[in-house]
Amino acid sequence: MIKSSTIYEWVRMMTENNFVKYSVIRSRRKTIAVEINSDGTVIVRAPLNITDAYIEEFVKERKTWIEEHLEKVIEKNKRLGDVKKLSVQEVERLKKLAKSVIPTKVAYYSRLLGIKYNNITIRAQKSRWGSCSSKKNLNFNCLLMLTPDKVTDYVVIHELCHIKQMNHSGKFWELVELAMPDYKIYKKWLSENGNILIYSLPDKEGNDKHYAYMLRCADNSFYIGYTNNLENRIKMHSSGRGAKYTRARLPIELIYYEEYDSKTEAMSREASLKSLNRRQKINLLDDKKNALLAKGIAHIP
Repeated sequence: MIKSSTIYEWVRMMTENNFVKYSVIRSRRKTIAVEINSDGTVIVRAPLNITDAYIEEFVKERKTWIEEHLEKVIEKNKRLGDVKKLSVQEVERLKKLAKSVIPTKVAYYSRLLGIKYNNITIRAQKSRWGSCSSKKNLNFNCLLMLTPDKVTDYVVIHELCHIKQMNHSGKFWELVELAMPDYKIYKKWLSENGNILIYSLPDKEGNDKHYAYMLRCADNSFYIGYTNNLENRIKMHSSGRGAKYTRARLPIELIYYEEYDSKTEAMSREASLKSLNRRQKINLLDDKKNALLAKGIAHIP
């Protein structure tokens, strides 16, 4: 899971120059970089002390690279638009098949590598193909059943190797190569074709909106976060199953939120909220108070 590295992070939303719109996220990083998300949004990640003029010049110098990659994203999204969505029943059949196939592969490669593991879980996920916890539990995506058999082997080996190396260091890749010398072929296949398979998963109700939100805790401090399911997230925080910060400061209440159509916009708003000082946060609440009360989501004294 990727998290913001510091609360001293803020965003200049949708700065516009003569050829592209981009968002700026500043943090305590040492280098400046530009990235293009799958939805075509352009983000510049910059150190805190970099000027706006420097950032704009940095983007202009990479004009050709940005335009080329934006074209690739647009083309990929066009292909995704033609992908047939799986039905709920089809996903359940893939889960059932994966539960009969993947554990056998895990057992085989664990013996080959001399690695012990605990539980295996099969899910339908849009965010990852597999994962490994610190407790040696393995999780795999049922969509692997739609990939070539060797690609499934690669993901199984990849996650098993994380039990020994919880990183992507040189030692980790050496361990992967030990079990699968040609792993780069299947890694590349997944990189080039995986998005289409992920996109075939049926949309979940309530997952088409994204939220940046702010909570007030029992000690009158604020907690700011992002979610694509606001109701469930607030329930988690209220029941003590949320972030460590809010668990120690119950009860909490929702006092501010904004709804967005894209994850990038919501996470950018989350970052900009974190940059506000206490007085600015309180002023912001005055602007939002009536809207929240009208929706009946939160009570603001």
